[in-house]
Amino acid sequence: MEEDEFFGEETFQHYCAEFIKHSQKIGDGWEWRTSKEALEPPLDDFEVTETTTATEVIKYEYHVLYSCSYQVPVLYFRASFLDGSPLALKDIWEGVHECYKTRLLHGPWDTITQQEHPILGQPFFVLHPCKTNEFMTPVLKNSQKFNRNVNYITSWLSMVGPAVGLNLPLSYARAAFQDEGNVDRQDSSIEPKSLEEL
Repeated sequence: MEEDEFFGEETFQHYCAEFIKHSQKIGDGWEWRTSKEALEPPLDDFEVTETTTATEVIKYEYHVLYSCSYQVPVLYFRASFLDGSPLALKDIWEGVHECYKTRLLHGPWDTITQQEHPILGQPFFVLHPCKTNEFMTPVLKNSQKFNRNVNYITSWLSMVGPAVGLNLPLSYARAAFQDEGNVDRQDSSIEPKSLEEL
């Protein structure tokens, strides 16, 4: 992606197709869903779980959507205990990884907030996309400088995900370097789930 290239929906879909292709290869459960498919209940509800204490398990569900307003991907997520009771926004703020706490303290409402999922109409937490271009531009410039293939979605999720308990396997980064961006567009017709477009 050229540094000044418009990050539109088609580019978003292309990078998502690469991401999904690797997800299927390693079997970690990411899927692509269109708006219509997102409204239908999934056949196999994949959730990432994280153990916070010996007696407390928290389930996370992550959705990546394209924002037409910001022209970047946005991470929506929800978290609940095994009994189904959701975590409060205060709990999410307290659970943010230590290396992200300073940023959160300076602007919690423009970092992580709770709002309605634009497709599902249910309450979700969201990492605000206003700074995405700011921190992704150096990544893209650096990849061009060294002539390296970068999957925008993989790089972006690797940066924002750990703040809220989402850690991608290193194999995603390796796949981007090996792939050289030659993804067959037909692969994007696979049955998607958590990466969504508005």
